[in-house]
Amino acid sequence: MTDLANKRVNELVSCQKPQKIAPDSLKSLTVLLAEDEEELRYETAAFLELYCGRVIQASNGREAMALIESQHPDLVISDIRMPVMDGLELAVCLKRSSADTPLIFCTAFTETSYLLKAIELGVDAFVRKPVDTDELLAAIAKVALPLLQRREIEGVSDELLASLRIQMGGTSAHSEVVEKTARVARTSFNVLLEGETGTGKSRLAAIVHSLSPRRAAPFITVQMGALPLNLAESELFGNVKGAFTGADRNRIGLAEAAAGGTIFLDDIESCPPELQGKLLRFVEEKKFTPVGSTVEKKVEVRIIAASNRNLKEEALAGRFREDLYYRLADATISLPPLRETPAAIAPLALKFLRQTCDELGRKMAFLDEEASTMLVSMPWPGNIRQLKSVIRRAALKGGNVIGVSDIDIHAESAGIVSTSPGNNGTPVPPPFPCGMDELERWSLEQALRYCGGKRMKTAMMLGMNYYTFRRRLEKHGITAMDEQPD
Repeated sequence: MTDLANKRVNELVSCQKPQKIAPDSLKSLTVLLAEDEEELRYETAAFLELYCGRVIQASNGREAMALIESQHPDLVISDIRMPVMDGLELAVCLKRSSADTPLIFCTAFTETSYLLKAIELGVDAFVRKPVDTDELLAAIAKVALPLLQRREIEGVSDELLASLRIQMGGTSAHSEVVEKTARVARTSFNVLLEGETGTGKSRLAAIVHSLSPRRAAPFITVQMGALPLNLAESELFGNVKGAFTGADRNRIGLAEAAAGGTIFLDDIESCPPELQGKLLRFVEEKKFTPVGSTVEKKVEVRIIAASNRNLKEEALAGRFREDLYYRLADATISLPPLRETPAAIAPLALKFLRQTCDELGRKMAFLDEEASTMLVSMPWPGNIRQLKSVIRRAALKGGNVIGVSDIDIHAESAGIVSTSPGNNGTPVPPPFPCGMDELERWSLEQALRYCGGKRMKTAMMLGMNYYTFRRRLEKHGITAMDEQPD
C-alpha cells in the first residue's frame, strides 16, 4: 500500500522537473496559504508574494474555510497536519463549497493513510517538505493553468466583442453576428457568410481575418461570379506553361497566393458546376493540381465563403453541391438586412461620414436630427453598401452640416425614396406588400435611369462589383443603354 500511495503521490508532484516561471504569469492569482507553523507560513507567504498577486494566510483549516468563504481565493495551499481542522477536513469542506478551487498539499509523505485519503479527495498536487521553491511554483502554475487560460480567453473575447461592435456600428443591433464572429475568428473553421447584397459580407470576412492568428498573412478575395468560365480553374489553382493557348508561363493561382492566410470566395453560389468538384477537394483537403500539371500541391489556408442566397436551399434544390455546402459551413453567420436593424443606421451613417471627411481632408461634418430620422425611415434595398454610397455623395457636396435636402437628393440618385414629405414627382417604389425581388428590380432601374443607362457608371455609383451588378440585371431581365445596338 505504501508503494502504491507513493507512486500515485509522485504522479501528482508537479512537473517532476522544476520549470522556469514567467514573472507575471501568476500575478492575477489570489492564493490562500494554510500552515500552522508560524515562521514557515510567514517565509512561504513572503516568497509567494513575489510571484502571486495576493497571498492570504491561515493557521488552520477552520480559519482557512472562513477566509475561503469571504475572500474567494483562486487556489489553496495547505499543510496536512494542523490543529483545529487538518488538511483532509479542509479538503472535504473545500470540495463541498468550492469544487473548482484547486488544492495543493504540502507534506513530508510520512503517513500512508493520509496520502490515500488525500488522493481519494481529489487533491490537485503535492509538494514535498521541506518545500523546494521551484517545485512549489511549478505546482501552482500547473493547477492554475486552466483558470489562467480561461481568463485569457475571456479577456480576448471581450476585446474582440468591443472591437467588432465598433466596426459594425457600435450598437447591439448586430449582437448575434458580433458574438458568433468573436467565437469563430480565432479558430481555423471554414466560415459561410450569408445575407442580401450589400449587408457587409466582404467587410465581415476581412474582419474575421484581421482578428485571426493569420492576420499577418495574405487575405485574398476571389469573385467567383466574375471568373470567366474557361479560365476559372486556372485563376483559382494556377497553370503550367503550355496548359492551354496563351499559357506562356507557369502561373500560381489565387489559392496558392493565399497560403498561410485566408481565401475569401465571394458569391460562392455562382461557382460553375464544372469547378465545384475540384473546389470540394480543395476545401476538404487543401489540395489542388494546377491546370496542365500532374504534380499535386497543398496549401495551409482558411476558407471563408459568402452567398447572397440561402446556400442550403440552393443545395437541396440541386443548384449547388450539397457536400461542398457542408464543407464550407463549419460555421455560418447570417447578416441581417439593414431594414431589420434600424438602430444601426445612424451609427453606421456617422461612421461613413467620418471616414469620407477624413478621406477628403476636411473637418468632420454632422448629420442634423431631421436627416438622421429620414435615414432611419428609408427601406435601403441595397443595405449597408447603399447607405455608404448615399453618405459619401452627401458629404462630397454638403457643408459642415448634412441636412435633409442633401440626403434626399443623393438618396434618390441611388434608387431610394424618402418617406419624408416633399417628394412630389419622385418615382415611388412598388406598393407594399411586395417581395425583395420587386424592390431590387425597381432600385436597379432607378439607378440605371439616373446614370443614363450606363452599367459601369451605375455599378460604381452603387459601390457594387461590376460583374455582380451585371448578374442582377440579367436576373431581372433589365436591358441597359450600353447593351442596346448602335
